[in-house]
Amino acid sequence: MILSGNHYLNQYALFPAFIQEQPARHLNLSVVIPCSNEDHLLKTLQSLRDSNPPANPAEVLIVINSADNAPAGVIEQNKRTMSEALEWIQGNSNEHLKFFLLPVQFNHRHAGVGLARKTGMDEAVRRFEQVHNWNGIIACLDADCTVSNNYLVELETHFLTNPKSTGCSIRFEHPVEGIEYDTSVYHAIIDYELYLYLYHSGLEYSGFPYCFQTVGSCMAVRNSVYQKSGGMNRRKAGEDFYFLHKIFPLGNFHSLNSACVCPSPRSSLRVPFGTGSIINKVLFHNHKITAFNPQSFEDFKTFNQQVTELFDTVSFSDWVHTQPVTIQSFLDLYNSAEKILEIKCNSASVSSFKKRFYSWFNGLMTLQYFHFCRDHFYADIGLSEATQYLFQKAGLNTTGLSSHKEMLFCFRRLSSKGVLVTFSLIFTSLQQMMS
Repeated sequence: MILSGNHYLNQYALFPAFIQEQPARHLNLSVVIPCSNEDHLLKTLQSLRDSNPPANPAEVLIVINSADNAPAGVIEQNKRTMSEALEWIQGNSNEHLKFFLLPVQFNHRHAGVGLARKTGMDEAVRRFEQVHNWNGIIACLDADCTVSNNYLVELETHFLTNPKSTGCSIRFEHPVEGIEYDTSVYHAIIDYELYLYLYHSGLEYSGFPYCFQTVGSCMAVRNSVYQKSGGMNRRKAGEDFYFLHKIFPLGNFHSLNSACVCPSPRSSLRVPFGTGSIINKVLFHNHKITAFNPQSFEDFKTFNQQVTELFDTVSFSDWVHTQPVTIQSFLDLYNSAEKILEIKCNSASVSSFKKRFYSWFNGLMTLQYFHFCRDHFYADIGLSEATQYLFQKAGLNTTGLSSHKEMLFCFRRLSSKGVLVTFSLIFTSLQQMMS
């Protein structure tokens, strides 16, 4: 039953309560796992069970879902998963860490990972509401991931030691070697993760204010923030990206580097983009993963450094002609003069202008800018070439970095230590680590 006193649940929750058992009095962490047509769920659950327990009780909510028109094979796999998970849970739930299954069938028009995450996260809200924990932690994971032994503890510690934190993006490392997958899969995931690091590094160098990874299995937010933001969307793909870009402008979002999630590197056709889709294209469609041209980041840096000048400038046209031609051409597509005037009229200070500006020129628009640059100005370059460019810009001797795997490991080592991954800072630290 939806709690009548909770505005969010009354306005946005789509289902009544799934769990009848009362939550632990001091419940503080809920891990939500969407699961559909998965045969590795127990591996994920065991990884959580093997984690060091947090100080306060935690719950794992597994949303076993399918569309109402799902193929018979998906239905059968979900039944097997349900049966196996029920048996496993009976022997592994305890007072500190409880596991709950939320079986649900969605209307095929909306069925997908976004709706599954929303269903689990809304149930987490309901559970926290019952124990009056406005600041409880809602974390998202996937049914094909494992986590580091300190995952639960570090999530709890982060929000305890950062009381103003709205949420966090958790460090991730895909498996890049082993016998579970073909060698070609490991080669592909190395390239994809290296691409993610290069893009993230470029954004930080460019001065974009919301430089966080947006991976659905590697994110957590406070219960209060989740509710205030209107909750998770129902997108069938990219739900994590759109959700987090609602949270970033609230401020006090962090990267949690002390724990780690290991997502699967497998290929998938479930969604048109993301890890599984990219790996599928590499393996079966001769797709080559490349990097955005560094010059597009240089142009974007010039733009970000001068954004606040728009607050005081009288003429948008005068300002825009000081920008690189890539910026000028891209802004022409968006009726920018009118939009920026609107932002100025609703901003009382430079800081409020900047916040409103980047709510408009958000992560999606930023990605569109880089695609625009690639399509009309600067062709993509190879991952090695892009990495070498960054290393050489920082004066680093790259003699020992001859493979994509070695380059990726450099980024990973820094990320695990919480070092800011920027053109200007990363490589000084790398030099120290490799000397």
